[in-house]
Amino acid sequence: MTITSAPPRPTATDGPPAARRTMVTLAVIYLGFFAVLMATGADRKPDADPAKLIAGYDTSHLAIEIITYAAVVAGAVVVFLGAALRSALVARTRRWTADVAMLGFVVMGVTLVTWAISSLALYYAVDSKDTVVVRALNILDTENFPFAMLGMACALLAVGVTALREQALPTWLCWASIVLGVLSPLGPLAFAPFVLFAIWGVVVAATIRVPDPS
Repeated sequence: MTITSAPPRPTATDGPPAARRTMVTLAVIYLGFFAVLMATGADRKPDADPAKLIAGYDTSHLAIEIITYAAVVAGAVVVFLGAALRSALVARTRRWTADVAMLGFVVMGVTLVTWAISSLALYYAVDSKDTVVVRALNILDTENFPFAMLGMACALLAVGVTALREQALPTWLCWASIVLGVLSPLGPLAFAPFVLFAIWGVVVAATIRVPDPS
């Protein structure tokens, strides 16, 4: 009688190198875009005086177009990263939480595009010198964070829960993802997962276990 042992579970470095390189590349690209967008973003308050905003607005047309297109590209990269991570999560078994994770990344991508739209609209409002429109668009541009909160809550929580059940990520990273996901909809506390989201994506892409399809 021959006794066969169960095959060992893959380690963090197992899996097709090409798939891992793709995920890491996407995550690093998003991290770079995120750093640039954060560095170029203006720190304004919702109740800022529109006349002062018009007088102090110094972003050129070329700069706002570059920022807009960069945000759109970053949003597309986030969506592709979410699809790649979902593919790795469902490689062993089908879990609906992996679909939620994918939807969270899609919402994050859409969020970046909405920020690009509101920034572009504010630029043209400032150019028109209409203080009423500038006030309204400044409020919209500075108070549209709930979209990001929703996307982060879905992506972080779902990746953490799915990976914990499937042992697709190190246990500490699963719990860190869950904690950050819980913090995401909690008002000012959401700033922590927002800042860490891009870094988290790189770490997840580098450590997620990618089974060999063969």
